Amino acid sequence: MVLVTVNLCDQEISKITIRGHADSVNDDAQYDMVCAEVSAVSVGVLNSIDEICGEDCCDIVMESGNVEISVKKSSSDLQIILRTLKIQLDTIAYSNKAFIKVKVQKTKKVRKAEV
Repeated sequence: MVLVTVNLCDQEISKITIRGHADSVNDDAQYDMVCAEVSAVSVGVLNSIDEICGEDCCDIVMESGNVEISVKKSSSDLQIILRTLKIQLDTIAYSNKAFIKVKVQKTKKVRKAEV
């Protein structure tokens, strides 16, 4: 199962984590297709972030079965790209509930204590 977690802070996406991939022991072609779809939209979004927003706006991890996008410096362009990724993943999940789950976690912005 592919598990997607979208962290929202004050209505902005602060982090997206995508974990899981097709198990080579599992011969389910639909599962392989879901993983291919998730991989394609993930790579496309990472390329968009790099080209439109630059390298310094996010910390990005991309490994087999693991993609993490952690926002360092938000912008309207970055938020549009990340919302587009969430919509694409929601669309994949809508038709493939047995293979992918998308959950949203809301957090509050941590306020720095005054010294």
